[in-house]
Amino acid sequence: MIRPAILTFVAAAALFAADTPGPQIPRKAPELTMRLPGKQIQLSQYKGYICVLAVMSTTCPHCQKLATVLSLLQPEYAPKGVQMLGLVVNPEATTEMENFARTYARGMFPVGMTTDAIAGEFLQHPPGMHYFPMIAFIDKNGVIRGEHLGATDPTFFDEKTESQNIRAELEKIFKEPTLAAPGAAKKK
Repeated sequence: MIRPAILTFVAAAALFAADTPGPQIPRKAPELTMRLPGKQIQLSQYKGYICVLAVMSTTCPHCQKLATVLSLLQPEYAPKGVQMLGLVVNPEATTEMENFARTYARGMFPVGMTTDAIAGEFLQHPPGMHYFPMIAFIDKNGVIRGEHLGATDPTFFDEKTESQNIRAELEKIFKEPTLAAPGAAKKK
């Protein structure tokens, strides 16, 4: 039996997704801190790399599949300067993150955690009003060049084409000129 609260949430998310334009692309990626067991890492540590940041829930089957796909792509794209990053935001992540990283990311890329509100702010998407997974493609200068949200772009995460879709986004970034971060001062 589906609870009324869940139906309300799903209906609100669908209305939000249908009526709200997405955030501006490209845009400068704000700083993001990810907590890993025993340490923290910041997104800015990866300046100079193209980053694929997947925002996930440890309990979401689609997220588990995405983490597996990213673990297979990381060795192929690492020599090209690409770093996959996982960010889990569900409340259970505190106890499930290490198992999720070991099982699905297979130790191929860092998986950290933050809150749903911080991830939503990073993606310029209200917290609690989205479906997982979500993915952002960030170029070498820290500019978000593409993003796909589970609520508004479920076909991106289709099991049959997800790997191809990620590859296509990366190829677009490789082919396009590198952008300066919006708002950055121009050299004279």
